[in-house]
Amino acid sequence: MEDTPMTEEPLDPPQLTPTAANQHVMHYIETTFNTILNEITLPSSNGKPVITLKRIVSVKPYYDDDDFAQLKWHIESREVNYHFPGKNQDEAWRFACVGRILGEIYAAIKHGVTITKRDIYYHDPDIFKSQVIVDRYVDDVAHTCQVTRRDLNVVASPKGLVAGLSNAPANDETPVIQTICDSTPIIKIAHINWMLVVEKEATFNALVEREFHQDPIIGPGLLVTAKGYPDLATKHFLRRILDQAPGAIQVFGLFDWDPDGIRILKCYLYGSMNLAQESDCNIPEMRWIGLKGADVAGCQQVEGASMALTPRDRTAAISMLASPEWQDDSGDILPGLCGAVTELRQMLVLNRKADIQSLDETQSGLEVWLTEKLMVQLD
Repeated sequence: MEDTPMTEEPLDPPQLTPTAANQHVMHYIETTFNTILNEITLPSSNGKPVITLKRIVSVKPYYDDDDFAQLKWHIESREVNYHFPGKNQDEAWRFACVGRILGEIYAAIKHGVTITKRDIYYHDPDIFKSQVIVDRYVDDVAHTCQVTRRDLNVVASPKGLVAGLSNAPANDETPVIQTICDSTPIIKIAHINWMLVVEKEATFNALVEREFHQDPIIGPGLLVTAKGYPDLATKHFLRRILDQAPGAIQVFGLFDWDPDGIRILKCYLYGSMNLAQESDCNIPEMRWIGLKGADVAGCQQVEGASMALTPRDRTAAISMLASPEWQDDSGDILPGLCGAVTELRQMLVLNRKADIQSLDETQSGLEVWLTEKLMVQLD
């Protein structure tokens, strides 16, 4: 993270104007807390303070029409009630956690600021115990209010990186690698011919060091990584580029040949169950260029090019193949995932998987392989 320049009098962050969605969230929180206060004031033992949230338990994609951009979600959820003092210590603890998170969200909207889920956790780590608790309940609050996480004024800590956003000369002070966040500027993007999303930060860094984003054969492009599973900021960034570009830009995905790599591809294309309400940042245009079984077969002369699937890998692959999230309401595999389903089945039959890095051990190397792949796609 870049150091923040010191000033004699730090400037207050610009305040956000509350939206209709913000006001809806505030109304829900106010109503919830007022109900709790009313219950507390009742005669002893008669009051039953409770916080009710809705949690997504399953999703099923469907189309409004033949346009893939109109993919919608049938969402099945269940109500979860958190009582105080509750039947046991765990229930009382969860009531306190949810109440604390609602208070943080309300304060953020009230003061017109944006906070991170990490901020919420560190405001009271003793009560939350782990970041996972905060993540889960923030998503539940968003679903309960039928809004996106941004409407809660809550974001994830930035983790995405991009290289190639600026085409400034080498002696310019503009950083080659920039952190992706909601405020990442998108000003001059006319020079971009393509975008490549890379699963692993190590591969991303290697390609940046070789200046692949300025490849003389395929032209300038963007290299992007979310360091694994995509965060919303990275997906929103990609979506903004695609929507604001003066011309058509193709976006490609480069992921490991394993169940996690396939699931990451699916998250970019169509999101995940917990974030079904965030469909506005999905990237159904993304084209998966590898790693695939055929590429791994070409690396067999390299020692350790592939590895056996772990029991976890096999369980994950079988679960994905059976998931209704991968099929539309007609039972057809969603666009962009047919090849992924085939690759998952191949992994299970061969009981093998492989990392992107295996391509760097071949005679031609990852850079040459990528150039050849992208030349065909961009032709």
